[in-house]
Amino acid sequence: MFMPNDVYQWDSQRIRVLWSNPQAVFWINIDDEGALPQVTLKSEFEHLLARSDLKAINDPYVNISMTSPKAGSKSEEVQQKAWTAIKDIVKSEPDIYERKARGLLMNKVMEENKITKQTLYRWLRRYWQFGMCANALSGRYDLCGGSGKPKTFKKKRNGPIRTRNLGDGVPITEQVKSLFRVVIQKSYLNENKYDFDYAYNQLLIAYGVKIPASPEDLVDVPTERQFKYFFQKEYTSIEVTKKREGEINYLKDFSPSIGTSTAEVPGPGYLYQIDATIADVYLVSEQDRTEIVGRPTMYFVVDVFSRAIVGMYIGLENASWVSAMEALGNAMANKVDYCAEHDIDITPDLWPMQGLPEHIIGDKGEMLGRHVEVLSKAFHVEIQNTPAYRADWKGIVERYFRTIQTKMKPFVEGYVTKNPIGKKRHGNDYRQDGILTLKEFTKMIIKIVLHYNNDHVIRTYDIDSDIPKKLPANPLVLWTWGIEYRTGLLRRPDPQLVKVNLLPHTNATVTEHGLKLFGCYYSCKQALEWGWFEENYRGPKTVTVAYDLYSTNVIYLRPSDSYAEFIPANLTSRSRAYANITIWELWVIQDIRLDVAATSKLKKRSGSVNLVSELQQIKDESKQQQPSYTKKEKVQRAKGIADNKRNERQYERNKKTAERNESSETTSATVTPIHGANAEQKSFKLPTRLKDLLKEGDSDD
Repeated sequence: MFMPNDVYQWDSQRIRVLWSNPQAVFWINIDDEGALPQVTLKSEFEHLLARSDLKAINDPYVNISMTSPKAGSKSEEVQQKAWTAIKDIVKSEPDIYERKARGLLMNKVMEENKITKQTLYRWLRRYWQFGMCANALSGRYDLCGGSGKPKTFKKKRNGPIRTRNLGDGVPITEQVKSLFRVVIQKSYLNENKYDFDYAYNQLLIAYGVKIPASPEDLVDVPTERQFKYFFQKEYTSIEVTKKREGEINYLKDFSPSIGTSTAEVPGPGYLYQIDATIADVYLVSEQDRTEIVGRPTMYFVVDVFSRAIVGMYIGLENASWVSAMEALGNAMANKVDYCAEHDIDITPDLWPMQGLPEHIIGDKGEMLGRHVEVLSKAFHVEIQNTPAYRADWKGIVERYFRTIQTKMKPFVEGYVTKNPIGKKRHGNDYRQDGILTLKEFTKMIIKIVLHYNNDHVIRTYDIDSDIPKKLPANPLVLWTWGIEYRTGLLRRPDPQLVKVNLLPHTNATVTEHGLKLFGCYYSCKQALEWGWFEENYRGPKTVTVAYDLYSTNVIYLRPSDSYAEFIPANLTSRSRAYANITIWELWVIQDIRLDVAATSKLKKRSGSVNLVSELQQIKDESKQQQPSYTKKEKVQRAKGIADNKRNERQYERNKKTAERNESSETTSATVTPIHGANAEQKSFKLPTRLKDLLKEGDSDD
């Protein structure tokens, strides 16, 4: 199957598939500056693919298609202008790829937007060659000048020299910028909705312009243009709207609609529904079956067109983005490998659903935040969120929970019933009946999903007019037919690329021991080459990283704003104690260490206080026993220090000798003969004189 955006190497040229149907494939040379869409019989492409003359390759321009321009930049302005012009005609497939029909479409666009044919062809060519998305139309200003390096002006202002206005102007220093921020916050970004001119007048007053002001007083002050430039650069339109309209009014009347509700679903992969529920069964621990671990969370991802279950997650994590990410990742993964992990052998045709959809609808709890931004901008997936208390907006996946739990009910123990536990005499506690582990329960659900996708017939399926009447309303049959005869909407991005971008992101600290995250240290070859861990490193102290909650071994460094770039960084030996555990376990260990450290700190402080008190007591007692001296006696005391030290040393020696002799006399043992013999007791006293050591005859022998 040749899907849109697939890239192939064909002899010496690289081509991108634009659109396909059962008869033909439209494609374009992605390296030719004058290329136009070409058409080839699908059978010929299949023949070339079989002979290896046509080889699938990675998209060389994925970095362009996955990098969004910065808000408010000239590049974004170019992109929006081009996208506004061509967004309607590029969806007119396959007419846009045929010369005559394309000419008619282009004439209408040129007339409406007042642009030339050369400009329109340049936009279309960039769209087709660089990834068939809005990002392909961005102005490549990032390749020019010192991107991301703001200029600093301390003694003169930026811009040309004044020729008509008086004065030289003032540079916008950090101190002036701070004043700008205060004035904007106080005079413009509030619900009073004062105009910008009022804010600029307040700035002039705060800058020190005397009142009443004369024209000469307004010569060397920040201009309104400088003030407005700073405001537009520093504050986004969303932030301004939220502050001026209020948070509630923004969400109600001004927030952008990420997705739209549509009744028409043209084919597989157009719309996925995702939702979670708590299974009505209690599980036991895989490590110790005597322990009850509670009820698992079930996530299902369902394709609306075919009603097929394309992805799932069964686990003990609560319903959140972490578990939703697992379900979405499973929807894009190879199901043969997934089933093999649970000791189930299947062939690819039993569960062929794999790929990224155009739209996803889910709950606001999981489908909000940075992860949704990645899905929307990087992978061009439109997100739809259901309002609160409107589960009926994704009724297909909601109904599947009932279907699956009904299937499993006769075959599980510990199934949750409506009867309250302990409310009736002799009532059964179904929590005690659980016998399945998480792995066994997951295996059971996989079997049910396979049965549903392959054998279930949907009686209430609303068949479109072009679907054969004799076609069974079975999820797998509908999926296969839709892939073959409807527009192919699924895409197959690199699974690792999808995984990294959907992981939680945070900032790691650059230290001399490595990248520090949650108390662990990580390193990679690139960071070492960049000198991040050297003592003389003067670069940024924090970097953006992605981390996997299920493993502390690897994090992913994000060196730029591009979603396509990431660098794995491994745990260093300094943090080997935290290897092969989850981030949750790491957080628990860190909490324990902090508790121990807090207790130890209190113990140390109490000991320090006691030590000070005891030392002060010794000092006070010594001072009380110290006699007083006259001036003459003090002089005499200072003259006899050496003799005093010699006498004190001899005193210490005599005292220790007396203590040891007294100890040896009190601890000597009395020996009693066993057989009553009164044998003469030997002396073990050591000789003390030299002549005693040399004496041959010893009474102790």
